[in-house]
Amino acid sequence: MDNENIDKITDSARKEEKTVELPALDFFKINFVSFLVPLYVCLGLFLLFEYGFINLFSIPGVVHLILIPFVLFGLYYVYLIVLIEFTALWVRKWNKKSPSKEGVFKRVLDDINSEEGRMMKYYHKRGFIIKFPIWLTSKSPFPWLINRTLRRISHNKIGKNVIYSDAYVGLEFTDIGDNTFIYPTSSLSSHAVNSIFGKITMLEIKIGKNNTLYPGIIMGCGALTTDDNVIYPNTVLHKSWRGKLGKFYYQGSPGRPIEITHKKET
Repeated sequence: MDNENIDKITDSARKEEKTVELPALDFFKINFVSFLVPLYVCLGLFLLFEYGFINLFSIPGVVHLILIPFVLFGLYYVYLIVLIEFTALWVRKWNKKSPSKEGVFKRVLDDINSEEGRMMKYYHKRGFIIKFPIWLTSKSPFPWLINRTLRRISHNKIGKNVIYSDAYVGLEFTDIGDNTFIYPTSSLSSHAVNSIFGKITMLEIKIGKNNTLYPGIIMGCGALTTDDNVIYPNTVLHKSWRGKLGKFYYQGSPGRPIEITHKKET
């Protein structure tokens, strides 16, 4: 067997042995602390209500029972706000060490001391820490707090009257115009990974004003829609997708302009 074949076999073996190890302990710590800090704040407020208000003013038991549901409901809202603000504070600390930026980068996972390795480390942390508040706000009676979460934690630009209707939100690098409605099961992803060991692309998604994204839409990194666009179900707007000038309705994979005819009333 010649040296060239030996080198090929060796390189192949190295590729097969290559693995990705994620810091599970760090991720557990992030979730545990994010859950616990707002809980202690709400617990303190509840004890203040019980001992600083109910006992101090000798509130009757019946009134106490009536007030409890309203207090707990209010504390639920306070918990979400504290969770968002605490998480945003934590992320700002990470951004000072390695700010998020657009571009195409190597996924260096085994050398966290290099520039790209450090960037990947904090990219994964930012993506992980935001998932708990996003999930909790989306399942709460206050779904509008999803927009606050995305603005405060990952600094997305979200206009007025933007509604995420149980969709897969873009965690960072999204610019969504006013009066945009995103139906359930649609997905915005401002990053794309070229295989598990390949490079990662991070580009801002821009959605114009008065847009409607129907169910099953996939919008990739760098995609752009203009004002008054309507994207019909099961359409793929691939990486760096652009529509055509003067066209407003799109469908297909990839998204292509379609003509819409309106019936005249007789």
